[in-house]
Formats: sequence, C-alpha cells, structure tokens
Amino acid sequence: MFPVLFNTSQIQIGKNWSIICPLRTNRSYHVYCYGEWVNNGSEPKTDYDIYVYNPLGEMEGYHTESAGLPEHLGTTIDDPFFVPKYSGNYTFVINNDSKESHGAEQATFMIVEDVECNVWHEHYVEGKGNDTLPVLNTSWAYEFVTESKHLEVWIKVPETLDMYEARLYLMADPKSGKRTVLNGVPLAWEPGLYADRDNLYGGYNLESKEYRGVAFASCESFGQNMFLNYTSPNSGKSLYHLVLIGEIGSGTVEFLVKTEFKNACLKPLTVPVRVHPSNDTVVSYGSNSTDLEGATLEYSTNSWINYTTVEMEILDNRTCRATIPGQLAGAIVNYRVEANDTLKNILVAEGSYPVKNELTLNVTLSREVVTLGENVTIRGNTTSVAGDIPIIVIFNSANGSKQIVCYTNADGTFSVSFRPGTLGTWEVQARFDGDASLYESVSPWLPVEVVEPSILIKYSYYIVGGMGGAVLIGAIIFWRKSKE
Repeated sequence: MFPVLFNTSQIQIGKNWSIICPLRTNRSYHVYCYGEWVNNGSEPKTDYDIYVYNPLGEMEGYHTESAGLPEHLGTTIDDPFFVPKYSGNYTFVINNDSKESHGAEQATFMIVEDVECNVWHEHYVEGKGNDTLPVLNTSWAYEFVTESKHLEVWIKVPETLDMYEARLYLMADPKSGKRTVLNGVPLAWEPGLYADRDNLYGGYNLESKEYRGVAFASCESFGQNMFLNYTSPNSGKSLYHLVLIGEIGSGTVEFLVKTEFKNACLKPLTVPVRVHPSNDTVVSYGSNSTDLEGATLEYSTNSWINYTTVEMEILDNRTCRATIPGQLAGAIVNYRVEANDTLKNILVAEGSYPVKNELTLNVTLSREVVTLGENVTIRGNTTSVAGDIPIIVIFNSANGSKQIVCYTNADGTFSVSFRPGTLGTWEVQARFDGDASLYESVSPWLPVEVVEPSILIKYSYYIVGGMGGAVLIGAIIFWRKSKE
C-alpha cells in the first residue's frame, strides 16, 4: 500500500529488484508498475518484465510486454486484479530485460487491496505502539473504483478501539487529465501517490499529521463509529484510496463503501386482501437486492391518531414479517413498514386494508322458461339478516340490458320482477357492492329462456274478435226475421 519508487538507473539493464509483500488468498490486489519508463511511441527505451512468486517459491505469474508498455499484473489476461492462490509473502521481481531494454528509466511499483463497493468488509486495526509510534496494523489503505458521483463510507468501530482517522483520497477521475487506465481500471495519478496534490487530486499518505483527503472523520472516544460523505464534481469511473489510522487499543473494524442509493426497495410478498373480524393478519415484504438488518411495522385504526409498533421477524436475510391482531368489522387498518438494510438504506412500504364481514347472495328464478310478455322473477336472500341492504339485479341479453335496485327485507330476503321485451336467452345476476362493514358479493348468472306464446294465445284476440262478429251478425239476422 506504499508506492515503491525506482529512480533512473536504479535497476540497470540485466539487473532486477525484488519486492516482498504479504498477501491473503481470495483477496483482490491492484498491482501495477508505471512511470517515466512507459512509452507508447515508436522508440521506447526501457523494458521492465515482472515475475510473481508465491510463498512456496513457485512462479505464479509472469508479465513480459515489449519495451515501454506497462505490464498487466492481473491473475489472467482479462483480470485487472491479482488474486493470490495462497496467503503469505509474495515476491514481485522487476527485471530490466537485457535483450530488449536500452535504458533504466524511473518507475513506480504499487500494490493495494481493491475492495468491492456496497459490501461490508473487515479490517484489524492496532493503535500506535508506545503511544506515539505506529505498528504494522496502525495505518492501512484500500482502493476502490466507482462510477457513482456520490458515495458514503460507513465504519463500525469496536469498543476496544479508538480510531485516529478515516480518510478518503481522490486519486483519478475521467475529467482530471491525470488518468491512466489499464485493463479498464484507472491507475492513481503517480505524483499523488507521493503526497503531491493538485486541487482535489492526490495527497495520498498514511501519516497522522499530513493532508486528510477530500473527506475525513475521527473518533472522539472508544467504539465511536465514523462516517464519510463525498460527492465528486465529475462523473465517470473514478479511483479512490481509503485510509484507516488507529489511535489507541485494537480491534476489528467493519467498513462499507456505499455507492448504490436508489435501487433497493421492499416488494410485497403477503399483503391483506379480505380480512375478517378477529382474524390475525400477516404482512410480509422482501428486499429486492440487499440483505435486511432489521424492520418494524406500525399500524393504526384511527388514521394515525394513535398507532402500535411491532418488531418484524427477519427471514432468509431478505424477508421481514409481522402479524397485526384481529380488529372489529368496519375498521380501516393503515400500516407502514420501515426496514434498514446492510447498505444503511431505509426501505419503506405502506398499505391499508378494511376489516369486513362476508355477505353471500343466494338467488333462484321462479321459472327458467317464460313466455314473451310475462315477468321474469328472481328471489334471493343474504347471509346477513338485515334490512335495507341495496341489491342490484341485472338482466342481460344480446339485445339489451336492465338494472333494477331493490332493498332487502328485515329477514334479508328480496325479490325483483322484470318483463323482457325480446325473445331469446336472458341472464340474471344479483350484486352487492359492499359497504363499510360488508364485503362486496355477486351471485352466479342464472339463464332464463324467453319463448314465443302458443298459436292459440298468440291469435286469441283475433279468434275472440271473429267469434264475437259472427254472433253479432247472427243476432241481426234473427232480429230481422222475427220482424217479418
């Protein structure tokens, strides 16, 4: 985490220099070597090759780009970071190639652990030995890369440790002009690694009395947590160094670099639909992208004049669940869920539901076949024995529709009649739209066939009229003959 400076002619042609650094397996390290020797032109001079040996003395990697080109020191060709196979001392040998090199120009070798954003990490810290001098784990640094302009750093400090400072250094961004990119990852502005500064950039150091960076925080007492908040003036992929410096005591700190602020939310998993009086009601929500640390549910039955708070159960790290006790019919229950996740987001969800009794409609037709000109009559009753409940009865056919509103009697019964004006199949249904204490309900459709009357009935007017005319004519003839 300290840059290693090689002056001009320090590693002469045909010679090499070894750097030994303790690394841990399954960690990602950003390793790079750059400086004046890097030359993308047509006449490069210096050709530094780099060989990597693990704690067993085995070669774990070698990097032999041609002269003037910076070596890619990832685990594979496509990886920007080196992930060691073992924990222990790794040796990086910088060799000035005797066959290809024609110079020994200045170079900087840097190795620093890269940490993932939006994930909690742990780091062991020791205060200064003899109250004044730093020891191995007093000062430590990490790097991270983000495209987010805004970031937060959260640091949990144990009760056994007093931290001197946490610092944030902006080492490179797309608009600074101090930017070198290797395998898609920016490298630190080289003078900035040696504490040089240009406005916001650089100034990196691990000394307690030097430049504190673009953001910093300190502990006033043992176990006091720290928080850094910074917004970069430029957008795009930026490189930062995070420095942790201990003061007194020792312990493991936990830290989080937060760059995600918008996507995390709560999704409903179990929400009330039809809640009946005295029934307990389960409410559960799930986090869409982050693990939950805790959650509470508040509910009210009088528009938040008063409310009750319930601690929610956390299941599988992503789900929060609580139970609201049963309420009386007619109540409107409003509830609010507030959860905090591992990224220090506050996730909120709200909802409400009514508490009502069920009402079932039982209906029958007086006849399933009626003659055109006769009434269709539907009779019914409700499971709620009460009067003046509005029931909507619907008569539908291909040629028309009719709605009639009726009200239940005191015993919950009702009946409606309607005279269809067309032949064919009609369907009849009763519906209740619900009220403050009863849920809506609808009956099945009942078919009724409207048919033509019989010939005798259909032409009864004419038949009766004809018979009446014949009787009248016969009476006139009889009268005339009686006069003669």
